[in-house]
Amino acid sequence: MATPRRNGRLSSCEPCRKSKLRCDHQSPICGRCLCHGQADRCFYHPAPLTQPSARAPKVISRRPKRQQRPDNQSVFRLDQTIPSGAAPSLRSGFPSLTDEGDTLRDQHIARWTPKGKQTLGPGVLGLVSPNDIFREYEDILRVEEPGLPTSTTPTITYSLSDPNQVLLGVQILSHLQKIRWFYEIIELKNKIYPGWFLGPPLTRALCDSMEQIYDCAVRNSQNTHASLTILSRQIFVNTSKDVITHPTMNLPEYFNSIAARWETIGLVFSLLGTALFHTPDDDPIFTHRNPWKVEKSQLRNIATAIGEICCQFCNSAGTTSDPFCWLMTQQIVLLTSMYCDSGTLSLLNITRRKEKRMADIWIDYRVWQKLGDLSTIIYAFGLHQSSEDIEEKFPFFLVEIRKRVMVCAYAIDKELATSLGRPPRICSRYCVIPLPLDISYENMVLSRSEGEKALQNLDANGWNTEGNLTVGVRLRVVLLTSLLRENILELSLSPTTQDIIPRVEFVSHYGLHIMLISGTDRKKLHRKLIQESRQTQQDLPSFLHWYPEEAAAGAYRLARDKARAFAHIEFTYQEFLLHRILLKRVGINSPSLLESSLEIITTLLHIISMQTQPAHLKTSMSWDLCYMGLPAAGILTSILLSEHTSQISNPSSTPLPANFRSLTIQKLNDFVSHLTLLVPPHEGSYEVSQQGAKFLRQVLDRIISPAYPQPDPLIPDIELSESWLDGCDLDGNLDFVAWFDNIHWSQDPLLNFT
Repeated sequence: MATPRRNGRLSSCEPCRKSKLRCDHQSPICGRCLCHGQADRCFYHPAPLTQPSARAPKVISRRPKRQQRPDNQSVFRLDQTIPSGAAPSLRSGFPSLTDEGDTLRDQHIARWTPKGKQTLGPGVLGLVSPNDIFREYEDILRVEEPGLPTSTTPTITYSLSDPNQVLLGVQILSHLQKIRWFYEIIELKNKIYPGWFLGPPLTRALCDSMEQIYDCAVRNSQNTHASLTILSRQIFVNTSKDVITHPTMNLPEYFNSIAARWETIGLVFSLLGTALFHTPDDDPIFTHRNPWKVEKSQLRNIATAIGEICCQFCNSAGTTSDPFCWLMTQQIVLLTSMYCDSGTLSLLNITRRKEKRMADIWIDYRVWQKLGDLSTIIYAFGLHQSSEDIEEKFPFFLVEIRKRVMVCAYAIDKELATSLGRPPRICSRYCVIPLPLDISYENMVLSRSEGEKALQNLDANGWNTEGNLTVGVRLRVVLLTSLLRENILELSLSPTTQDIIPRVEFVSHYGLHIMLISGTDRKKLHRKLIQESRQTQQDLPSFLHWYPEEAAAGAYRLARDKARAFAHIEFTYQEFLLHRILLKRVGINSPSLLESSLEIITTLLHIISMQTQPAHLKTSMSWDLCYMGLPAAGILTSILLSEHTSQISNPSSTPLPANFRSLTIQKLNDFVSHLTLLVPPHEGSYEVSQQGAKFLRQVLDRIISPAYPQPDPLIPDIELSESWLDGCDLDGNLDFVAWFDNIHWSQDPLLNFT
């Protein structure tokens, strides 16, 4: 971090100091280096003028000018001033490239030079892997020879001590002095949005371990910087080693074993950055319990940068581990909120004459790239394959966390692929994705014997018998709907449209019910996709069944009824997507599209009604309102306006049923009011919700009172471009769906809970 100089001013980072540029002194990475992609070179040297110069002394040539070589001739020579005993670099074993005289070419070569030999980490071996072949005949080929060890090939561990990387690690570790404050922020988010694979007991143990290693490093130390330097070097060594576990390992023991690793430290900051997106700016945790006077936005930037740096450290080490899978999953959640949720909205600008021209459509590549890294780690570590003896080799809580991480990665992949219109990267055909047990985090971290007692509260299929909307229920429902979504993506992204209709009516699906049906021969299960979705929903336990008639009568008022609504709207949304595919790709406007749209709006209103009861804990409705409700409202609004326009131009045309029209208008009015009020300004979908609400209000006003001009609705002031409504021909040909399809949505459906 930046330290004051003798004149009282903060010191600049090394790239800014050498380039004679103004530094903003942010820690651990200054803003200028972050913007110019120099995060790996940005560090604050405690005494920059005392650095030894490794450049060769300038030699004044005594050669006459007439003997100088022409300018177009180059002379190549080896620099003999590089010391032979220089410390090896972190990434390559090359000397530390910190001098101004080092070229970008040398740095690039050093970055890609082969490293030291390492043993193969955990994972799944291929069909022709020599290790896998000889492992099958291990008992037969075992030969006892004197003098030879019976264990496997020893791991060659190298001390990775690049001074730049170690110093950057020291700057990261210095932020752990605020670990108690970080833990309070994370717990504040966990009370409303418990993590899908790291719940309160796990984050508590994680932060306790971080606090312990920091206190042990700086306690009774006269030089904190020197102590953290030693710790940083040790963490680099630990990160290059595998994590050793055993079946009887308890939670504190496991987190103490993984605490001094960069993936674990990065996980803390990734959790912190995600929690900051769910914490209001005026929360007392920032206004009254913030002795460092750190602003929320600044802390969020620091957390994001540290998470990315720790990912780079782990990639340099070349090892995989459970904490690294957790870090990659959590980091993609953070990057989604950071770069796609920050009000970056792109619209297809359509003029009133229907002359299309593309606006500046901005899509941040880093989120999609991080998804590729996540899928690579998932496959490399072997989370996509389930071994029969895995439960005997690992502690119970780690087995369950692995199941939940795999579900989260699979569901995130499907949601990002749906939002961006790109092929998914994790395919269920090559994966075994078991349903996680529906148990609480408190029961998950118990010992194996005590955990078996907690399993007695589950039914034969692993659902809780109390009818509560637990994290396990959400994960299991999300997995079932994500398996359906994979087939929907196949229809949506197919290069040809000639087989879409029969495939919607009759598709082959391999994996949806295979995990639920025991004793099957695992043949192809031929079902209609919509019927399969409804059958899967029907196979859910009784406390997840939703009956529209009972909901309309007001029967669902208990807290456990939120589980019914959650499952119902998730499956209804899958049917909505199927009908949208038929409309968008084939041009078939099915009446079921209206039915599913109206059902989504109706269910959302029931959920909001349950949320407003005093005894219920209020959770965020942004995802449900914007990403499920707004497209459904757009379909209904377009139909109403189309019917209204046709009645004006052709009075003899057949109108919509009066009961359907009045009911839809009433529900849309209620929905718009909730859309305006229930999405807080600090969330990334706020601008989308306000634009959608204004759009829907003006259309509804035109439908209800076409003869009289209506005043602008009273909604919070936001900055909107003058042309954002160019696609809305309110005099007739409204195309709400075209407007909606070209919004660059933030891709975080289940991410809010991770």
